[in-house]
Amino acid sequence: MHQAYQIHSILKQGVHIESIAGYDNNVILGTRSGQLIMYSVDENGAVDMLMFNKNFSKKAITQMEVIAEENLLFVLTDAMIHVCDISRKENNFTFIHNSQFTKGCSLFTKDVKTTKSTTGETATVIRVCCAIKRRLQFFYWKLNLLASPDFSIDLKDIPKALCWVEDLICVGYKDEYVIYNIKYNKTEKHDLIVTSSSYSIDPCMCLLKNNMLGVSKDEYLVAIDPNEYLIKKDDKSKVQGSVDVASTDTKPALKPMAWSSPLLALVWDAPFVVGRVTNGLEIRYLESSGISKDTLVQSIPELNKTKHLVRSAPGTIFAAAISELWCIRLVDISIQRHQLLQQKKFGLAIELTHISDEPDALKSDIIRQIHMRYAKELFALKQFSSAMTEFAKASADPYDVIRLFPNLLHDQAKPTAKDSFDATVPTFPMPQLEDKDLENAILALIEFLALARQKEVVKLRDTKSSSKSLLSIIDTTLLKCYLQTNDSLIAPLLRLNQCHLEESEKTLKKHDKMSELIILYQTNGKHRKALDLLQGQAIKEGSSLYGHERTIRYLQQLGSSHLQLILEFSDWVLKADPEQGLRIYTEDFIEVENLPRASVLDFLLTRHKLLVIPYLEHVINVWHDNNTFLHNVLIKQYLEKVQQLMKELEKEEECEDKTEKMETLNKYRTKLYNLLKISHNYSPDVVLKDFPTNTMLEERALILGRLKKHEKVLAIYIQILGNVKKAAEYCETHYEDDQDIFFTLLKTILSPLDQPPYEGVELHKDFLKPNHDVVVDLLNKYAIRIDPCKIWPFLPKDMPLHRLQNYLDTVLRTQMAESHHLEMKKALLTAEISRVEGLIRDQQNISFEINEFSVCPECRKRFTNQSVFVRYPNGDVVHLSCHDKRVMASNLFGN
Repeated sequence: MHQAYQIHSILKQGVHIESIAGYDNNVILGTRSGQLIMYSVDENGAVDMLMFNKNFSKKAITQMEVIAEENLLFVLTDAMIHVCDISRKENNFTFIHNSQFTKGCSLFTKDVKTTKSTTGETATVIRVCCAIKRRLQFFYWKLNLLASPDFSIDLKDIPKALCWVEDLICVGYKDEYVIYNIKYNKTEKHDLIVTSSSYSIDPCMCLLKNNMLGVSKDEYLVAIDPNEYLIKKDDKSKVQGSVDVASTDTKPALKPMAWSSPLLALVWDAPFVVGRVTNGLEIRYLESSGISKDTLVQSIPELNKTKHLVRSAPGTIFAAAISELWCIRLVDISIQRHQLLQQKKFGLAIELTHISDEPDALKSDIIRQIHMRYAKELFALKQFSSAMTEFAKASADPYDVIRLFPNLLHDQAKPTAKDSFDATVPTFPMPQLEDKDLENAILALIEFLALARQKEVVKLRDTKSSSKSLLSIIDTTLLKCYLQTNDSLIAPLLRLNQCHLEESEKTLKKHDKMSELIILYQTNGKHRKALDLLQGQAIKEGSSLYGHERTIRYLQQLGSSHLQLILEFSDWVLKADPEQGLRIYTEDFIEVENLPRASVLDFLLTRHKLLVIPYLEHVINVWHDNNTFLHNVLIKQYLEKVQQLMKELEKEEECEDKTEKMETLNKYRTKLYNLLKISHNYSPDVVLKDFPTNTMLEERALILGRLKKHEKVLAIYIQILGNVKKAAEYCETHYEDDQDIFFTLLKTILSPLDQPPYEGVELHKDFLKPNHDVVVDLLNKYAIRIDPCKIWPFLPKDMPLHRLQNYLDTVLRTQMAESHHLEMKKALLTAEISRVEGLIRDQQNISFEINEFSVCPECRKRFTNQSVFVRYPNGDVVHLSCHDKRVMASNLFGN
C-alpha cells in the first residue's frame, strides 16, 4: 500500500447536503432545503464560494449532473428536472428550463457526445434518460429545451441506479442488474447479474476505463464489457418495436474485484477505483491484464461518514457527508512512482506515469526504465515469458537481453548503439539457468528476438542503413536457440542470410548439422566450401548428405555466373552416375536453362563425350533451341555414332551382341534421318562435307534436297537406290518451288548414266537403260504436272503410241478444259464491260441545275460560283468539304 490521495477538509458544519456534482476544481452542493452552492477549491485546499442560490427550490435537491462543455447544470428536485446556466458566476445558477414531461422522475442519467463536422465546427449532443416510476423516458437537449423523441421503455420495478454507456442503458434494481440496448430506437434486454445474495443494499455502478461498466455485487466489483450487448442492425433485422429478447448468461470480461465490505458508492479516477464501504473509503487498482488479489492501494477510514462521491477532474474527487465536505486529491505522481518502484509495483507505476503531466520525452524515458526494471525483476523470478514481454515494451537492445544468456554470446562486435537506461536501472542477481528453466528461458528469448528482428528489418529498410551488425547478432543467437529447441526452424533462418558466418559455421559443425551448414554457405556465397563439403560427405554412409542428389540440386541453383564451379564439381557426379548427373544441365529450372550451352557442350565433348547426344537431344527437342551450331553438332554426333557402329558390325561375326548393336544402329540412324528431314536449323552445306559418298545415301539425298540440288537427289533415288516411290514423293514435296521437277525425274529415268555419280557405289540394275514401264506409270499418274512439249523429245522412238494414250488423253482433256474456262471467262468479262459502259452513259446523261437558290443539305449554305460539289445517287448535292466531313464521321463511328 501507499498514499495515492491526500484529503483536504472543506466544510465541517452548516448546510444539510443532499447531493453533490463537480467539474474542474469546482464542487456544487444541493441541500435538503433546496439551496445550490458552488465552491472552488485550489490545489492547496483553499476554498472560495463562487455561487449561491438560496431559493432555487422548496424541496430537496436529490441529484445533479454537470455538462461542463455547455456550462449546464441538470438538477433533480421536486421530482422534476431543472436546467441551469453556470457560465456566469454573478447570476447564481440562472434558471433556463424545467420540463413538465419529467414530472415524477426519481433518478436520471445523461449521455454527452461531441462531434466535429467537416468544416471544423463542433456540436454537443446531450441525451437524458429519466426513471419515472416504472418507465424509462428519453429526452434530448435542443434549443434550451428538453425534447422527447416519444421513446420509452417499460420496467418491472422502480430502478435504484442508472448508467448510460454508448447505446446501452444499465438499470440497477434492488435484486438485479439489467442492460437495455437502445440502438435504432429498438430495445433488446439482457439480464446481467443479481445485485446481492446476502445484503439488503441499493445497487451502485459507474464507468471504468475503456468504457467498461462496473457494477457492485456484495463485496465485489464486477467489470462488464458493454460491447457484448451492442446490437448489430444486420444481425437483428427482424427485431420490431420494443421486444424483450430472451436473457443470456454472459460471463464478465474481468474477474471480480474483492472489497472489504459491500460497496455503497463508486467513482473511477484512472487508474484507481474509489469505493465507499462501511468503514470509509478504499482506493483499489484495476490492472490492465485483469484483477489481481492484491488490489488495495489506500484505505481512508476517517471518511467513514461519507454519503456522496463525485469525480470533478482527473485526480480530483469530492466526498460529502450530511454536513461535511472533503476534497480528495491525487498525490504527486513522481512521489507515488518512487514509492511504487520500491514496492516493486511496476504496472501501477507505468500507468500513473502515462497520465502524468511530465514532458512526453521524459515520460517515455521513465516508462522505458520501469519496463526494463520490471523485466529484469521478472527474469530473476524465472517468469521468462513475461520478462521478454516487458523487454519488448521497453524497446530493449537485443544485445543487452542476450547478455542474460552467457552461453549464447560470441566474439562478434557489439553494436555501437547502447541503451541509455542501463546505467539507471538497478541490476538484479540473475539465476543460473539449467534444464527446464533454461529451455523455458530460451523459448521466451526466441519470441523476443523474432519480434526484435522484424523491427530491425523494418528499420534497415526505411532508413536505407547499411549496418547489419545487430541483425547478425540476433540471427546468430536465434540459430543457437533453435539448435537447442527446434531444429526445423534452423533452415528457414539460415536462408535469410544474416547470421554471422564464422560463428554460425563453428556452431553448426559442433552440432553436426551438415545440411544446415550447406545452407549457410550457400546464402553467404561460399559455394566452393559448400561443394567441397558435399563432395566429402557424399561417400560417408549415414551422413545426411550421402550420395550425389544434394550436389546436383546445389549445382542446378547456381546459375551461369558460377559456370566454372558448375563444370568443375559436376565432373565427379557425371563420372559416378552419368544419367542422373546430366540433370545438372537438363533440369527444367530457369538457372539451368540459361546456362551457356556452347560452354556446356564444349565441356561434355572434352570430358564426357557419351553425354553429348542426350544433352543436345534435350536442348533441341525439349527446349526447342534453334541454334544452327547445336543442330550441326548433333547431326555430326549421330553420324559418328552410326559410322562407329557400322565399323564394329563389319568386324564382328554373327552373335547376340551383333543383334543388339544392329538395333542400336537402326535407332541412331532413324534419329539422324528424322533430324535431317524435320529440322530447318542446320547448315546443309556444312554437314554435307562430313557424310560419306558410298554409304548413307538416303541421308545425303535429304541434305542435297535442302540445297535444292534436285537432279542429284533424283539421281540417288533412281539410278543408285532404284526407289521410284521416294523420288515421286520428293517431287511432290518440291513441285511448288520447281514445276519442272517431274520432267527432271522422267529425264533422269530416260537418260541413264554410264558411270555412277559417286565412287564406290553401283548403279541400280532396273535403271541401267530407260525403264518404259516406270515412265508410263509416272506419265499417267502425274499427267497434269508434266508438260508434253518438254517431255516428248525425250520419249523413246520405239515406245508404242497406245501406251501413251491415257497420258495424252488426260493432257488434251486438261488443255481443252482450261481453254474452255478461259473462253467463258472472256465472255463474262466482255458482258460486264458492256454493262458498266451502259451505266456510265446513263450517269453521264443525268443533268441537274444549281442556281443562287440551291442550298447544301449538310451545312444549309448556298453554292457559290467557285464551289466544288458532290452529287449523291439520291439526287442530293453537297459541298465537297461537307462530303469529306460526312465520310470522316462515318469512318469514326463505324457507320
